[in-house]
Amino acid sequence: MYHKHTYILKLLCISLCLNMLQAADTNTTIRIMPLGDSLTYDNTYADAVHPRPDGIRTGYRGYLWYMLKDANYTADFVGSQRAGYDVKPPIDPDHEGHMGMTSHEIAALIYDSLALYQPDIILLHAGTNDHTSTPSGVEAILNQINYYKSTSGKDVRVIVAQLMARRAPDARIDIFNKKLKELVYAHMLKGEHLQLVDMYHDASIPSSHYVDATHPDAYGYSRMAAVWFKALTSPYNPALRSYPGTVVSSTYIKDIVFDDAADTVTFTTEIPDTGITF
Repeated sequence: MYHKHTYILKLLCISLCLNMLQAADTNTTIRIMPLGDSLTYDNTYADAVHPRPDGIRTGYRGYLWYMLKDANYTADFVGSQRAGYDVKPPIDPDHEGHMGMTSHEIAALIYDSLALYQPDIILLHAGTNDHTSTPSGVEAILNQINYYKSTSGKDVRVIVAQLMARRAPDARIDIFNKKLKELVYAHMLKGEHLQLVDMYHDASIPSSHYVDATHPDAYGYSRMAAVWFKALTSPYNPALRSYPGTVVSSTYIKDIVFDDAADTVTFTTEIPDTGITF
């Protein structure tokens, strides 16, 4: 049995001030770090034998850049990697995608890039190369981001994507995504400015639009870009996520929905047979 508990928050001018991190029609340049592995860099299995020039590799980043430009969203992609610098119309080629790396390997190096490039927003899609059903490496990345935030005093909005599907069904990804959702919710309940997007279902890439078992074609990358774009341009209120408390224990929370426009958080909770004492 499930029960929805809505926690209504009345937020004042602080919401308006912090919303500049989200607004698409702003003169403020938003530093966005696309963070992940080959799906961020744009690398395929075929590139191991006949590598394409880095200058033409854009993955979802190229489509996302064009979408943001069309929406008058002033963005600056940042990161230690560069790919896609030869395409026309030009895109910002900077990113933090590391080909072939597991999420644990990314966690081991990300702090230095955060300190150097100081992103306002991170688009995190990692774990594809882990070949496991446990998102412990993603948690290590989030811990490194939190460490950077504590040492720098800079807040960072992190949009975490559940792993997109492979061309053929993979049960490990289903389990990974379920556990990743629980992990992100646990961090949200601590007041961290995280947002979860469902890249698996929302991108919904047909099997015919993969160039190999893992990597999508241009259409597939455009679908990924659309998921990121929706998250970046939808209403987002970081102050709302600073107060995610509920009278129900986090053990029973199955879903959290933030309504930034209405300043509400809705928790969907499971009621055990023994009931819950409020």
